Amino acid sequence: MNPNDLNKKEPLLVSIVTPMYNSAKFIETTITSVINQTYKNWELIIVDDCSTDKSLCIVKQFAEKDARIRMIEQVNNQGAGVARNVGIEHTKGELVAFLDADDYWDARKLEIQVNLICENHWKGSFSWYKNVDEEGNGNTSFVVPKKINYNRLRFNNYILTSSLVVRRELIKDIRFPLMRKRQDWIFFLELLKKTDYLHCVDKQLVFYRKSSNSLSSNKFKLIKANFDVISDYFYGGNKIKGLVHFMVFLVYYFHNKLFLLRKVIN
Repeated sequence: MNPNDLNKKEPLLVSIVTPMYNSAKFIETTITSVINQTYKNWELIIVDDCSTDKSLCIVKQFAEKDARIRMIEQVNNQGAGVARNVGIEHTKGELVAFLDADDYWDARKLEIQVNLICENHWKGSFSWYKNVDEEGNGNTSFVVPKKINYNRLRFNNYILTSSLVVRRELIKDIRFPLMRKRQDWIFFLELLKKTDYLHCVDKQLVFYRKSSNSLSSNKFKLIKANFDVISDYFYGGNKIKGLVHFMVFLVYYFHNKLFLLRKVIN
């Protein structure tokens, strides 16, 4: 795609990819946050990963009323990364965004990010985000660096998947790896092999829901997953080199806890 195409007057189509598995409690809020976007030229592709609750029924009700919403049903449960890849294959837009089935957006998210990508000829952008619980309550916001390159991302994953919007050309040959843990981090690293930076919008545009049973809620599993990714992805399974890198990773992690977390007054 020619970069100049991003300056055309006709609004760009944004394809939004949402993996879903047993998300009946949250998916209505997620979809509604897309419908309420001030930027209207979007398509929402929801890939169901064999849900056994009422998620499918809820999505079908929305799809019947809004042709911009499409649902794809997986035959086998394979995890969010695979579901996102399936969604990517069905996208039609010049820009691709991601939104997990339990997160939701500020109404101006797409408008703000699309405008900045077009005006600055960025390859992609992400944003600040707010942590909320299952009821949508919370006052902790992640304030992340203005731009991220590959070397910086090697030592900490600053990017929330639900905040990312990228040009289609950037993800042309990139897909989420076939693993259930931390595949988002590897995906972002692969993106940054193809562009110098991904740029952050310094506004809180995403509400990140941390469910009590999520992987991120189990700190030990999260630490182990990060160590495994570092050892395997960067060093081909060399645990000694991975451990050295991981120690630096922990320094960045605790630095972020101290300086990149901001309390927001409700």
